[in-house]
Amino acid sequence: MQTISKPYLLSSEDLTRDDINLIFQRAKFFQDNYTPGSRFDDLKGISVALAFFENSTRTKLSFEIAAKRLSADTIGFAASTSSLSKGESLLDTLKTIEAMGVQIYVIRHGSSGAQQFLQRNTSGIILNAGDGKHEHPTQALLDNYTLLNHFGKLEGLKITIVGDIFHSRVARSNINVMKTLGMEVKFLGPGTLLPQQNNPWNVDFCTNLDEAIEWSDILLVLRLQRERMNSGLLPSIEEFSNFFGVTAEKISRKPELVVMHPGPVNYGVELDYRISTYPNCLIQTQVTSGVYIRMAVLSLLSEYLKK
Repeated sequence: MQTISKPYLLSSEDLTRDDINLIFQRAKFFQDNYTPGSRFDDLKGISVALAFFENSTRTKLSFEIAAKRLSADTIGFAASTSSLSKGESLLDTLKTIEAMGVQIYVIRHGSSGAQQFLQRNTSGIILNAGDGKHEHPTQALLDNYTLLNHFGKLEGLKITIVGDIFHSRVARSNINVMKTLGMEVKFLGPGTLLPQQNNPWNVDFCTNLDEAIEWSDILLVLRLQRERMNSGLLPSIEEFSNFFGVTAEKISRKPELVVMHPGPVNYGVELDYRISTYPNCLIQTQVTSGVYIRMAVLSLLSEYLKK
């Protein structure tokens, strides 16, 4: 059975073009063959821990649904009710769960690099569900899978990532995947929220939203991550919305433009609520794609446990 090139998924940089295409093929298989109530046997007899140290709705629920559809034994873990509150270290917590026979760990953590540290200290498989401001690889995979299903191709598509890029793990993962797949990427956002001093991807900037709409096939709009910001990065939320908020009036000039957002959406800040009913708004499609992509990743990684 085929699998991806590394026995874990910590970063989008772990993925080759062949890996990404294999994940998309497996996701398409699940999407075409799943019927409500059915189960696949890919993870039968395998235990999966869902360890989320940060709040989550879409990622946590879709991983849980994905694991259950693959017949895994799932274990939920809430940091607030664990022994972490009594001073137990993150590594000791992992070792405790590992001693119970868990083989795959889906982890979200507020510290960048936490999953990489844990992978070095376990024989299990760790899957990064978001680490600080660093990476969110399965979000990038589901975003690009959504676009592939919509356009029928990815090579040559033009996308502008709009908003709080500096704090966004979604942006970092997407840039790597999109460039690997041959897409053209630009940034748009306030100067204080752009990686101007350290732009390792060599991505160009749009100067305003009108320019971004004219150039792009897709806008990927990001949430303002105020919980990760230092004070003074923005004069006000209202000013950000005036300059960078995507409105129905703006995008109506280009009906074929696709709009995406990883969620949760701050409607009225980065996105006009009316856009949620726009024909080419793919936000809910992204959520649906997330289940199949996460099924695919879990299925492919489980092959390492069967060797």
